[in-house]
Amino acid sequence: MTDLTFYSIKYFFTLIAVSLMSVSISQASLMLRITDTPQAGSPTIVTATDQIAGGVGNVAPDNSSIPGLLSASFGTPNFFLTASLGTSKPYPPNSEILADLFLRQLSISSTNGGTLTIEISDNDFTLNGIGNEGFFTADIAGTLGADPLNSVEVDYFYNTSNIPFDTDGATMVGSSAISGGLGFDESFGRVAVSGIDQPFSITQVIKIHMQPNYQILSFDSDLRVVPEPSTALLAGLALFILVIVVSRRRSAIQVW
Repeated sequence: MTDLTFYSIKYFFTLIAVSLMSVSISQASLMLRITDTPQAGSPTIVTATDQIAGGVGNVAPDNSSIPGLLSASFGTPNFFLTASLGTSKPYPPNSEILADLFLRQLSISSTNGGTLTIEISDNDFTLNGIGNEGFFTADIAGTLGADPLNSVEVDYFYNTSNIPFDTDGATMVGSSAISGGLGFDESFGRVAVSGIDQPFSITQVIKIHMQPNYQILSFDSDLRVVPEPSTALLAGLALFILVIVVSRRRSAIQVW
């Protein structure tokens, strides 16, 4: 493909995206919620919210001043989480055609073991321009530590209730327990959703079961929602490419 063809197609996509699509960039309330459920006793819940630097009681401060980028560390009776990093709108790669919710957990350590649930959520996403249909995909990869009894369960939610952390009635995809120690890598989707032209929320729920004796885990998890390309858009693209091909052939014939 020549540079002319490539840039013509790129220009076509850009024109369609700019003309027909937009994504809400309201900051809403990107939040992280940590729940430490010990083998015996009551759970401990700690939260952190984007752009809230203060931390009192069961609230961890956001160490980042960048909107859409939440950085915090958490300590609970049974777990210590170093460098919990979450991103959402307006932070990249969120754009006119992508709602993206990302979570990176650099290190989770525990001496006593137990169950740790990590949730990240944001709301007020809106994708407009080509109907109300879309789809979401998700993936997670990381390490489970040395103990083969360690495990992780992941669930991803899309909800037109537009309420953070709301999983009731949501469209979801997830996994049974991933175990076996060492590394793991799972992908999910493509899952059809509707109502992307109205405000919606997306949520990740990651439940980790850790054995005692100082285990260390880490992972990256990503959830993405995009519009479904319309038939008219695909037909228009096909016609556009056909015009370019015919034009190139005519030019070649004239040369000969």
